[in-house]
Amino acid sequence: MALIECYECKRSISSEAQACIHCGAPMAEQPAHAQAQAAPAQASTISFGSLPRNRAVPEAVVPHAPEPLPKVMPAAAGRRRRQQAETVAPQINEDGSRPVEGWLKIMVFLLPMVFVWFLLRSGHSAKQRLFGFGWLALLILASSLSPK
Repeated sequence: MALIECYECKRSISSEAQACIHCGAPMAEQPAHAQAQAAPAQASTISFGSLPRNRAVPEAVVPHAPEPLPKVMPAAAGRRRRQQAETVAPQINEDGSRPVEGWLKIMVFLLPMVFVWFLLRSGHSAKQRLFGFGWLALLILASSLSPK
């Protein structure tokens, strides 16, 4: 009894085994391969082709999926969305700039190194940016002047 290599999964198995214990490949198809392995004078070749198939295992078949039907939207739904879009007016300050949201005010105060860059989005005024980046500059100046 010797250890041989399975022709399908290339793992070591007993030469007396009827099938590979790892992949289940039958060893009855193996005699020609075993003789080729026994002759050490032959050089082995590398094949990039397909692996041998186990004919006892049925092939998987993927059924063709039908094409999805196009999404049909009632005309009233489109009209309703347009009306909602018209009623929701964007918030704009008196000077025409967008307001700074409450969460952004708090985060610019607490972590200006990260959140002051949100003031560079379109719509914020120069005054809002000046306050935000001025606060950042003040904190950088204070941290550089603090005793070490």
